[in-house]
Amino acid sequence: MSVSAVSAVPATAADSSVCAPLAVLGRDVTVPLVTGGEVTYAALDYAASAPALQRVWDDVAAYAPYYGSVHRGAGYLSQLSTDLFENSRTTVAEFLDCREGDQVVFTRSTTDSLNLLAAALPAGCEVFVFETEHHASLLPWRDARVTYLDAPRTPAEAVHTLERALADRDPYGPALVCVTGASNVTGELWPVRELAAAAHAHGARIVLDAAQLAPHHPLSVRELDVDWVAFSGHKLYAPFGSGVLAGRSDWLREAEPYLAGGGASRKVTRRPQGGGRGAWTWSGTTPPPGTRPGRRTSSACTPSPPPARRSPRPASTSWSPASST
Repeated sequence: MSVSAVSAVPATAADSSVCAPLAVLGRDVTVPLVTGGEVTYAALDYAASAPALQRVWDDVAAYAPYYGSVHRGAGYLSQLSTDLFENSRTTVAEFLDCREGDQVVFTRSTTDSLNLLAAALPAGCEVFVFETEHHASLLPWRDARVTYLDAPRTPAEAVHTLERALADRDPYGPALVCVTGASNVTGELWPVRELAAAAHAHGARIVLDAAQLAPHHPLSVRELDVDWVAFSGHKLYAPFGSGVLAGRSDWLREAEPYLAGGGASRKVTRRPQGGGRGAWTWSGTTPPPGTRPGRRTSSACTPSPPPARRSPRPASTSWSPASST
């Protein structure tokens, strides 16, 4: 199946600066040869994990002395870290072209993002996935009713197969379609916009697994009209341990926190009480430092150094889960 979710970059746009090797960590690493001697390592598994950009790693290192607990302290460094963390949600929302009201939740990976959404499915929700899906989007739905769709031969067949399955579902209740944007095996691009239109026409929602798509193509939640998008930092030249689930907030707002623990409760008694319903509720832990500066992989802006003085500000009351894929 040859499918295009987004337009390819024109050949005329390719110049020496675009094609130049990225400055990434490990680019000068040498490895031993079985025949003896050493050679500069050639990494061929970027589809599994891409090394962090040197500029990103430098930003994380520059931030490290200013580390403070996010959403859990009144001190200067905690407030500074909280501001950086929350501002990075805005950066990610702009990178994804999210709609007004969409929510950016930081996770550990695409797998973590989709497991989070799986934990928030409404009662009776049926999930529809193609059998060709990335494992991160094929396996998290074990507690739901799942319909596996045959691998299509063409884009039109993919849309037709989904439309037929959604129309024939019984009972005709809540439904979620999970589709990958780009195959992690073949690199094929799927007709995401058309699949989203088919899902919405039949009263279903759709989540896009963009683990392979986000590093290589512009991605607009608004234009593709998907309800959620999930991706991993470690495929996008970011440090390991960071991911995103972005999109509509209502299903998450109505669900119990994904991880019970710090950050997921407002008050703890012998009967734990639920937390707020903001992005940080779904973290349940202190987020990894790599999610905080969070600008280099989605913006060319050079961040300003941390301020020498800053007026205290109450901690943000907005709300996140803090790798497999």
